[in-house]
Amino acid sequence: MNNLSFTLACLMTGTLTAQVLPPPAAPAPAPAPASAPASGGGGAGGGGGQQSIFGGLVPHVDGGSETVTWDGKMWNMNNNRIARAKFEIYLATPEAKSAEDQAYRDIMAQITLLLAPTRQGGPDVSKALALLPEAGAYPIDGGISNTIANGVWDVWLAQRKVTNLRQTNEAMLKRRKDLEWNTEMGMNSVPLAPSTTGGSTKGGGQGSARQQAVKEQKSDSMTYGRLSGYIKSIADIEARMKMNDTAIGLSEVTSKTQFQALMVQLFMQRRFEHAIIACRLYPHMFRDGDSVLQLDDNSDLKKMFSASMGVPPTVSLIDGFAAEAIRGVDEAVVAFEQLVLRQDYDSASKRLMEAYAIGEYLPRIRRLPMDIKLKVLDYVRDGNQLINALEMRDFGLAEELVKKLRLSSSDFDYSKPLAAIETARTLSDMRLTAARAAAVKGDQAGVAAELKGAAEIWPTNPKLREVSNMIGQNSDVQAQALLDLDRLLSQRNFRQVFNDQGRFLASALNDPVRQEQLKQVLTDMNRVNMVVHAAGEAARNGNSFGAWEAIEREYEQFPEDPEITKMRSDLSVKASEFVSAIEKAKTHEQRKQSGSAIAWYLKARRLYPPSEFARNGIQRLVQGLKAGDSTEAGGSFESNP
Repeated sequence: MNNLSFTLACLMTGTLTAQVLPPPAAPAPAPAPASAPASGGGGAGGGGGQQSIFGGLVPHVDGGSETVTWDGKMWNMNNNRIARAKFEIYLATPEAKSAEDQAYRDIMAQITLLLAPTRQGGPDVSKALALLPEAGAYPIDGGISNTIANGVWDVWLAQRKVTNLRQTNEAMLKRRKDLEWNTEMGMNSVPLAPSTTGGSTKGGGQGSARQQAVKEQKSDSMTYGRLSGYIKSIADIEARMKMNDTAIGLSEVTSKTQFQALMVQLFMQRRFEHAIIACRLYPHMFRDGDSVLQLDDNSDLKKMFSASMGVPPTVSLIDGFAAEAIRGVDEAVVAFEQLVLRQDYDSASKRLMEAYAIGEYLPRIRRLPMDIKLKVLDYVRDGNQLINALEMRDFGLAEELVKKLRLSSSDFDYSKPLAAIETARTLSDMRLTAARAAAVKGDQAGVAAELKGAAEIWPTNPKLREVSNMIGQNSDVQAQALLDLDRLLSQRNFRQVFNDQGRFLASALNDPVRQEQLKQVLTDMNRVNMVVHAAGEAARNGNSFGAWEAIEREYEQFPEDPEITKMRSDLSVKASEFVSAIEKAKTHEQRKQSGSAIAWYLKARRLYPPSEFARNGIQRLVQGLKAGDSTEAGGSFESNP
């Protein structure tokens, strides 16, 4: 996969997150220096990213080691619990080959063709817009097409408002010209000086002149009054035209920014087909030729787009990146199919995981045949079991799995697990040899220390039991039993303590501390066994959701118990949709995204109404919102708050 595809795989928040990332740190009091590297965060100069539109959640990607550095910590993209769980759910999901899915894909292809610049006769925007609500009616669309249609409608309303304001301005401009004409005519009709009569000396002539002067004075006052009214009206019209001009500019900028935000959102959600549709609608709605995205200069998104090119991000850049992502996913799927034919399941699973992380909603991913995915699923499960065996230091099982994986996949890299197994075997044997030597010397403390050390290195080493039995035959049986009890308790191997409870109860008869420990272990294991039995019955009766929830509560307290771990793994596949909803809700809650968390908890409750996880999560978030306590609303997940 290229750098763009790998970066996208890390940026998409609702996907294969490397682990449940903690909430971002508080923003620094001072902005980052101008010379700070324009990377996605996690580095020394990422202070500005904490104030970006993504809150500093853009990590630094190392494409060579497939790791992500964030907040001073390193996360592996492939080797983590959430990524493995989501990928297994996808592999166990049948391909989307129904008639409904095909109809939806046909509509999306038709919309894209209608908006293509190379279409004969030019793009047909009207027909494309008419098909958007039809595409939005399909469940697989998730209403995204309706969102685009609503965005276009909002832009159209804004443009109609602008048109109305401009028409209003034109009418007011015409009225202002009329008033200006009236003012000019009124000014021309005012006499420059009062008229006087010729040298009449008669009293009657003087009286007539005075009357004429009074009339002219009244006429001038009326004329000046009309002129002042005209001038005031002109000033009012000018002020209103300025206000309308301001509203026109603001409406145009706001509608453009909102639609650009929609395009960026679709791209970041990996809805690449919808992003291309939105990008191709953009020039038909905004004909000013300005396609530069209105992004904050300090935003991580603008840095990601423009750092390597040195130019501002544009609409065509989103279009090109989306098309490139689709092409990259298609090529990755082709490579995956060829690797499966070669039985290179290790490389095939990695290529498919990378393609799934980027193009989860693309048809090439959703339509991958089920028989091919099942082949990879078997290999992935064995690989995940190998990882768990190495984490739990069950090197015997790990060695069996390495042999099995070597036979099933021709490209499986077995050097690292074999090195870990051989190292553990050598160190454990050395401690057992030292334990034998200490037993010969009668050094009971040394025997206990060496056996404990060997058990910590390889708890399931078959030689460990042999040496323990040999030493037990030559020492006090009760002391040996207490030694085994302490070893099992330190390993949290409560299942083994429960199975050998008779021997341990007899050996701890005079030891109140160990008796209390045994009592607690037996009480817990009895409860665990009852929960496992009840969950098994519930699953057999079709209530996989309730069974998984009951097992999940016990798993949080006893993650090392093999019965709990096995049943939890099986139920996670059967109740994959419910598990996915709960996991996404927890992820959003930890990120303090209360609205998204509540939405996923509500979906989980719709799938399984009696769910305590969903009910408690909703109550916790609602109480936090009411109290205005963001820490409580986005706090850690608790099954029984």
